[in-house]
Amino acid sequence: MDGNRRWARANNLPSYEGHRKGAENLWDIINNIQNLKLKFLTVFVFSTENWKRSNREISFLMKLLNQFLNHTIKKINENNFKIRFIGDLQPFEKKVKDKIQFITNTTDANKGVVITLALNYGGRFDIISAINKILVNYNKSKQIKEIDFKNYTMNKDLPDPDLLIRTGGEMRLSNFLLWDLAYTELIFVTEMWPDFDKLMLQNCIQDFNKRIRKYGGDN
Repeated sequence: MDGNRRWARANNLPSYEGHRKGAENLWDIINNIQNLKLKFLTVFVFSTENWKRSNREISFLMKLLNQFLNHTIKKINENNFKIRFIGDLQPFEKKVKDKIQFITNTTDANKGVVITLALNYGGRFDIISAINKILVNYNKSKQIKEIDFKNYTMNKDLPDPDLLIRTGGEMRLSNFLLWDLAYTELIFVTEMWPDFDKLMLQNCIQDFNKRIRKYGGDN
């Protein structure tokens, strides 16, 4: 969900207004995805690299995260979403971690769209974490297979993504789901995240549906 700060600058607003608008837009998209027959939605909320930003911006982002979690808790009973979180959650304040745990536990049995929020997440961190778990738990006399490795990643219970959409015009993965995205279709759009709406999402899905996915085969 890239481009919040650039959207704010383009609209002569302080950067935090871009982040605020971006958070509002996330719920607008979430509220519409059930009509699009999507089963899974994973969003990159806060990366391991985002800690490099100014203390002032990080402070605002943490405040916004807390508000977003409060908003999410209020909406839990309005839908059947299963909401899960991936990433290193240890650096967050206790009140944030408590809310994350409450949301996870409360929605765990839900059968609707699975929404994954990546918080303090990095694809390399995910891979290294998986390797460390393997070193502790895996039978070292056996060769590890791809499926075995996936079982140690943060998205072990989810299928690999079909489609990645990145807003904001940048054409790179930026350390997102590096293991998971091996055969994912990629779409990069120039619109900033606060301007990304349901129609744009529908257009991306229509683009995806026209693609022929060969997975290395000839057909």
